[in-house]
Amino acid sequence: MNKHSFLTAITPAIALATITHFSAPSLYAQETTFNGSLTTKAGVTLANSNDLKHDFVLGQTIFDGTIKTFFDEGMVYVNGQLVHDAIGTQASNGMSGFVADDGSFALKLREAYIDWKTGIFALRIGRQIVSWGKADDIQITDVVSPFDESSVVANDYNESKLGVDAVRLSVLTDKAQVDAYYIPFFTPSILPIASKNPLRSRVFPSNVDGLDVYSPYYYDNFDLPKKRLSNSEYALRASLYTSVMDLSLYGFYGWDDTPFFKYSPLMYEDANDDPNLEGFTVSGKYRRMAMVGADAAIPVGDFVFRLETAYFPKRHIQTSADYQIEKSLNEEHSYTSRRRDQLLSLVGVDWTYSFPIIGSLTITAQYISDYVFNYKNYLDRKRYEHQVTLSVEKSFLNETLTVSGSGALEFCACSAAGEVEVDYQLNDAITLSMIGDIYIKGTQGRDGTYGLYRDFSSLTLKGKVSF
Repeated sequence: MNKHSFLTAITPAIALATITHFSAPSLYAQETTFNGSLTTKAGVTLANSNDLKHDFVLGQTIFDGTIKTFFDEGMVYVNGQLVHDAIGTQASNGMSGFVADDGSFALKLREAYIDWKTGIFALRIGRQIVSWGKADDIQITDVVSPFDESSVVANDYNESKLGVDAVRLSVLTDKAQVDAYYIPFFTPSILPIASKNPLRSRVFPSNVDGLDVYSPYYYDNFDLPKKRLSNSEYALRASLYTSVMDLSLYGFYGWDDTPFFKYSPLMYEDANDDPNLEGFTVSGKYRRMAMVGADAAIPVGDFVFRLETAYFPKRHIQTSADYQIEKSLNEEHSYTSRRRDQLLSLVGVDWTYSFPIIGSLTITAQYISDYVFNYKNYLDRKRYEHQVTLSVEKSFLNETLTVSGSGALEFCACSAAGEVEVDYQLNDAITLSMIGDIYIKGTQGRDGTYGLYRDFSSLTLKGKVSF
């Protein structure tokens, strides 16, 4: 989509939103409200970023607007964003918004749904963001909503979530809630496939062993599930709230949000009509998955203990690029993925304590384990992956200054990641922030989970106006 066609597409959408906003009171609504924000962010890499040293890797201006219209027993909710990206990192998943070909503009519909409630029953229809689990910024049972994975700089877990088109039927009581979801259309995560996205080369290497690798730039190149009834997704959550603990059970049957990549040899013939290997093309296919899980939050004095686990029976696990390429060179059949049982678990604790001098602190610690049964070396992961996370937050100056820090250490390669954020409220509407991200390689120079992003260690300045 070029800029002209992009603007042609968004102009009617903006006009419709404006008309809806000002005409909504005439549609027998009791109340219509509008709120929004304007956020600008600029991030530059640090001196240890090697190939990206002192490069801008983040440059966005985001207008976010929300319209709510209330009726007797219901509400209409619409949230969307208009994004200008100076770096050109924006990409589309084909469903969540319009994106310019150069990645510089995007119009996103994050949520748009109708809520209705009467007695113990509630119904939500439309695009909605679903959040499951008790984990802090870690995906365990939280598998319904996909993510925008096109950036790792100053990235917020909740803000990167995407909406799914769904029908949610809920049964509500004082002590329990049951939510049943029907999701007719699959929504994939957004990958860093934009040509100017610096993260693209970390996900899609340009060459392997000196051979060129040709990767997709558009989602049309991926094998998406066809829009048919048999490809629908289903989800169920049952929650119980007591004075002793909060307990939830989960079930999901749907699709993995990211594709499984296949490396196929690209051949050419020389002047003697002899076939030669030029490189590899990358394609992707989405696979079915199922999950059952549970979580619990148990308050004990100043502590809240959190437990969460998810079991994935016969889940597809990606095979490594080296395995696929070696099989291709030997003219042998290779598998893009293999089905294995997977178990994810988390143990966490939140501690809020008031110290004599510095005042109240909130500290969160988590241990996460990820185990694959019947493991084989050609899988693109370790048999057992585990890590710890720690986050601390403190407010000063009558809650106008907030300092927070978080970090993660994974134990397979001992790579690490950390983030420090300082937020200062000039007034009720304006907040200025400074965010530092750092990624560290593991022992013996191994990438591990976080060392892969070492070149994205960066400093980001952010300003936000809410209205």
